[in-house]
Amino acid sequence: MSNSPMIRLVPLAVVCAAALAMAQPSAAGAWQAAGSRRTAGGGAQTGHAIAARGAAGKRGIHVGGTRFNGDGSVTHVSGGAYVGPGGTARAGRVTTREADGTIVHQGGHTVAGADGGSDSGRNSYTRNADGSSQPIYQNSFNTAAAGSFSSSGSTSRSADGQRSSSRQTTASGAKGSYAGSTTAADGTITHDSTVTGASGDTYQGETSYTKGQGLTHSGSCKDAQGNPIQC
Repeated sequence: MSNSPMIRLVPLAVVCAAALAMAQPSAAGAWQAAGSRRTAGGGAQTGHAIAARGAAGKRGIHVGGTRFNGDGSVTHVSGGAYVGPGGTARAGRVTTREADGTIVHQGGHTVAGADGGSDSGRNSYTRNADGSSQPIYQNSFNTAAAGSFSSSGSTSRSADGQRSSSRQTTASGAKGSYAGSTTAADGTITHDSTVTGASGDTYQGETSYTKGQGLTHSGSCKDAQGNPIQC
C-alpha cells in the first residue's frame, strides 16, 4: 500500500472528533461519536471518538479507526490525549496486517508534568511473512530536578530462528551518571558499563558470558584526572 496508513485512517477519526468537539457543552461529562463508510476497491472504514471533560480543567479524548482493504489487508489506528492540572499526555499507534500475513506496528507517547518532568517513547514491531521479526523501542525520562534516563534497544529474529539483541541505557543526576550497553548473539551476552561519580571518579567494566565457556569480567577505575585508582 503506497500511502501511510495513518494518513489514510486519520481523516474519518478526525471528522468524528471534530464533530464531537463542536457538540460538546461547557459542562463536565462524556461524549462519543462514530461513523463508517465503504471505500474504493471493496473495502470499508470505521472511526470513533470519545471525549470527556471534568472539573479543574481536566479533558481527555480518544480517537480510532480501522480500515478493511479490498486486498485483504487491515489497518488500525488509535490515539488519545489528556490535559489536566497535573500535566499533559498523548499517545498514538498504528498497526497494519498485510494480505500476506506481514504485521507492522508503530507507536509513541509523550507525557509532560506540571513540575517540568517529562517522558517520551516510541516503539515499532515488524513480523514478516517468512517468520522473521524485529521489535525496536526507545524511551527517555527527565525529572524536574534535571535528572534524566534513557533506554533503547532492538531484537531481531531471522526466518531460520537465529536471534540477536542490543540495549543501551544512560542515566544522569546530581550524584553522577551511568552508561551501559548490552548485546546478545550466537550464544554470547556482553555488557559494558561506565559509572561516573559526582567527584569525577569513573568505573569502566565489561562482563561477558558465552554458553559452554562461562563468565568473564574485567573492570578499572580512574580519578577525575584520568589516573588509575583502586576500585
